[in-house]
Amino acid sequence: MKKSTLITNATLIDAPAGVAREGMNILVQDGRIASVSPALPVTPDDFRIDADGAYVCPGLIDGHVHLFLDAGSAPRASFLNTGDDAKLQIAARNAALAISAGITTVRDCGGPADLVFRFQKAVQYGDILGPRILAAGCPLTRPQGHCHFFGIEVTTPAEARRAVDSQVRSGAAFVKLIASGGGLTPGTRPSEADLALSIMREAVASAKANGVHISAHCHAVESIVRALDAGVDIIEHASFVRPHGPPKFDPEIAVRMKDQGVIVSPTAISGVRIAQTIRESGSQNGHDHDAVARLESRRRHTAKFLEFDVPILAGTDCGVASTPFNSIVDELLEYVNAGMSPASALRSATSDSARYLGQPLLGRLETNCFADLVFLSGNPLENLNYLRDPLLVFKEGEVVCDTRPAPMAIP
Repeated sequence: MKKSTLITNATLIDAPAGVAREGMNILVQDGRIASVSPALPVTPDDFRIDADGAYVCPGLIDGHVHLFLDAGSAPRASFLNTGDDAKLQIAARNAALAISAGITTVRDCGGPADLVFRFQKAVQYGDILGPRILAAGCPLTRPQGHCHFFGIEVTTPAEARRAVDSQVRSGAAFVKLIASGGGLTPGTRPSEADLALSIMREAVASAKANGVHISAHCHAVESIVRALDAGVDIIEHASFVRPHGPPKFDPEIAVRMKDQGVIVSPTAISGVRIAQTIRESGSQNGHDHDAVARLESRRRHTAKFLEFDVPILAGTDCGVASTPFNSIVDELLEYVNAGMSPASALRSATSDSARYLGQPLLGRLETNCFADLVFLSGNPLENLNYLRDPLLVFKEGEVVCDTRPAPMAIP
């Protein structure tokens, strides 16, 4: 049995309500929150931490990452030119950076399934330090499609069904479709829809039958339409790229998203950073001549999604170029710049995110939730930058990162 911990004198960040509650005590037992109250529980044998008024926030959720990409200037080349041991080391470095940034859960949106699930178990068993991992395993893509180098290539609905079934059996928490080309993969075009609607519909039906959600990588307008027609739960990026000309937000499609309850993960910060990298280097993927416009449009589209009340899942696309695993705060600040309140932005990476991903024990500091706690020196509801430097991070009741200048603990 895990030792219980009593945290006293905390300023609790109630993410769903968007308020800070002073003078709260949090009792942690067996990895979960046993009680939250201004009254001090009678627990003489507990290990105590006097928070001394520090702000305690739910652990953050990054809803779109790639643990096996190195976030350098050429992540695809790095992936292809390293062996399995090196790939696992990259994933371990990424996971350690994420947990030190207060990110206690990540949603891995595609990697080599055998290594992803192996790594996921190593973190789960405590052999490797890192966040909880909700993994898709290999994404489903067309032959030689975007991310084919770690994907499962499918050409028929039957192949898609078999791919979904096998990955869920292996431990996939959701299914990821590659519905358009992408900048990471030469020879693909972000302006083109890549998966047939019949394949996407079969993948959706198989995901639902297996009790998991399904998302689709979509840059092309047509890929977004097919994703909506197929009934996916989450659309990644949603770049509104057309065959000719710059990306253009489509209000009618946004209304469909809202009406169907489809969630969007805009991954704005990676778009901004990759665009900057392209500007500085002057190079880009062969057919992706409008890459900078496409990438920078994610920032504008985020504001439009807010205008149309489309639900937003905070995700960074960490692992892609120039986007390390501590980028979540910058993603949230993009949302604030687009018109979100700091409280709403924080919810997109905590309580709202947990709800969208079907994780009822995450994202809130309430009785029976997992004790994923992040201690901060200031109020993130007033300034999200306080999330950048956690003083202390708990994952399921265990301290996984401690940068405090002086101990808060009381024997």
